[in-house]
Amino acid sequence: MNTTAAVPVRGATGIDATSTDSTNVARADVDGTNVDGTAFDEDAAAVARLADRRATGALHTETGTLFLHQGAVVHAESPHCLGLGELLIGCGRITPDAWQRLLDRFAGEHRIGRLLVAQGVVTTGELEACSVAALYDAGYFALGPGSRHTGFEPGARHWLGPVNAVAPRLLHREVVRRRLLLQRVWPWPQVDSAPVVRTGRTLPGALPPGCRRREILEHADGRRTPADLARLLGRSSYATVLEVRRLAAAGLIATPPAVTPPAPAHPAAVHPAALPRGTATCAGDALSRPAPPHPDERPQPLPQPLPWRTRGASRCRAADDQLSAHAPETALLLRIRTALEARL
Repeated sequence: MNTTAAVPVRGATGIDATSTDSTNVARADVDGTNVDGTAFDEDAAAVARLADRRATGALHTETGTLFLHQGAVVHAESPHCLGLGELLIGCGRITPDAWQRLLDRFAGEHRIGRLLVAQGVVTTGELEACSVAALYDAGYFALGPGSRHTGFEPGARHWLGPVNAVAPRLLHREVVRRRLLLQRVWPWPQVDSAPVVRTGRTLPGALPPGCRRREILEHADGRRTPADLARLLGRSSYATVLEVRRLAAAGLIATPPAVTPPAPAHPAAVHPAALPRGTATCAGDALSRPAPPHPDERPQPLPQPLPWRTRGASRCRAADDQLSAHAPETALLLRIRTALEARL
């Protein structure tokens, strides 16, 4: 286990990163611009500068971690999305206990990926496809809007071991593409992180949602966020956010209104002389205060639709997936397809 302390970020335009390996990153200063002069996100600029220095280590941000090896991004993690292990567990390729035993025994050797192939859990091609899908998914959230890098940990390695390597500028381009796609589908990002609820509304002449979207609608109960739905269904977090935005654009999903606590009741004033002798006034107030309503008797908040858009203003380019994510082979094939599309 690497115990090297993370190097703190110094200011908004630079990171001090004294490397312990042969890459010898003395200073990874960030200028905030791309080579063609266009504005770069701060985190993406930090990754690009580390790539130019061929750095090896982990760049920590407020929303995730990017692992680099000689300047290329090889892994990514974020608490906002499922990792490779959770995806494999979700599609039935490995049990939670077996995955935990694998981590406990071999994580420090940084060769979990090779062991997954050797034990027949996945093939080499499946591992590469699932790994790059998880990398792009976590990379999107790690380089998300408003996120800032918090430190660089030189020499840090990921427990999976070498599987894929993605150029930082390709990762940044994919992050931008995903942001623009979400913006085109539904330009209100409230549904990305807020609990969502189905509205029960249907548009005249609209095709019924496919199996994957029906599963999201069935579990959108006003308490679960898209991240919760992704973990529950064992799906890509970004793909779930995208489907939720499409459902919101179709008027099938909304964010529930905030519940305003009821105003305290004002009991009628009781004169102290009217109380039995020896009874305090506050006791009289307590006796005259009505009992709170039973939880079952309280009115339930109604779903509040998000801003309505004109028909045709945002049209989904991809057809509904008609296959259920609960079938292990189907779920894995869909993730492979997503990974291949991300490489185009």
